[in-house]
Amino acid sequence: MLAPLRGARWSLFVCSITHTFIHVFTMMHTALIPVFIREFNLTIFEAGLLVSIPLALSVSMSLPYGFITDRVDPRKLMILSLLMSGISGLAVSQARSFLTLLLPLSFIPLSSTIYHPPALTIVSELFSEEKRSRILGIHAAGGTTGVAIGPITLGLILERFGWRFSYFIWGLPVLLSTLLLLSLPAVKYVAHKERESEEDEAVIEDVEDSRSKIISRYFLLLLLAMGVNGIGQQALSAYMTTYLVSVRSLSESAASMLYGLSPFFGILGSLIGGYLGDRLGSKRWISTAYAGRILVYTGIWLGPLWLLVAVYLLGGFFGGSTMGPSTSLVARFSPKRRRGLAYTIFMLLPSLMGSVSPLIAANLIELYDITGLFPFAISSTLVSIILFQSLPEGRRKSVSYR
Repeated sequence: MLAPLRGARWSLFVCSITHTFIHVFTMMHTALIPVFIREFNLTIFEAGLLVSIPLALSVSMSLPYGFITDRVDPRKLMILSLLMSGISGLAVSQARSFLTLLLPLSFIPLSSTIYHPPALTIVSELFSEEKRSRILGIHAAGGTTGVAIGPITLGLILERFGWRFSYFIWGLPVLLSTLLLLSLPAVKYVAHKERESEEDEAVIEDVEDSRSKIISRYFLLLLLAMGVNGIGQQALSAYMTTYLVSVRSLSESAASMLYGLSPFFGILGSLIGGYLGDRLGSKRWISTAYAGRILVYTGIWLGPLWLLVAVYLLGGFFGGSTMGPSTSLVARFSPKRRRGLAYTIFMLLPSLMGSVSPLIAANLIELYDITGLFPFAISSTLVSIILFQSLPEGRRKSVSYR
């Protein structure tokens, strides 16, 4: 058992590190929109295209990709994604026009779309189900770290070396990280041999009865619950810095710094949330974390200014804490042979919500004002909690200390 344990731990380490690298560019270009407008003499519409076109490309490729992800060696797909991200980052650093900037920026979200289904498929099979939420939480913490350190790096070197250097210095490590993936064993050797028999003994009849189907009704219910929550959450997130500046009277730099610090608390949330998902059950912890976010929304909206920073950062913790449990539920409610497709559909959801939510938010702001986003987000989160109660409880098994 010692050799398989070492192999599983090494595979988790490699997947977590590469998850960090695939996300270092995730938030950089949105932070640089004012810089791009000035340097490339862009209109507001053109600046918006730098955000919308990469997202649209990622969404359009997700489902076709999902149907092949279970038929290709996941290690090859992960290597492809990191090569695409690293080369795109280097290309962005050399961009001299709007088109030469837009093209590589469009491939960065696509590389993330390619990476996640095979990586999550590998990680979800490394340990027994009793540890799955915790292990996926560790993997999620790697991605959250990448989301956080990219903009922080940009902020540290922007004034002295310029924004291009931020893409250049991360492009090379992203490319080199592909070498780590060559050390991963084939998936069938990484996973527990008893995983097949464990899945055959599952007590959730809906999943068992739908083994020939791509997804089960519980998987659809999970998507619905998280989608309803995502609409409110992303609608509020899109205009959070605007709210902090216009209503809470923070300076633009202070609002941006607060916005950027939140992912750091998401790292801690990913680790603790994964552990609590295993101890309490994934469904129960997600419901608890969503209830915590309702308190966070209320505190940001109605709480005193002196409490704002603490409450806002607590929201980052709750947001990160659901990553491990939610991806664990995807594995639980999807057939093993189509798990890559299930993760593709699951990862497609945030992109879809991200394209719709800002439009909903804009209409709410026009009809009411920006504070109207808070009751909308609170209501959607509450509905999501109610939907989660329709999911079955986790199976009761003794904990494996593999």
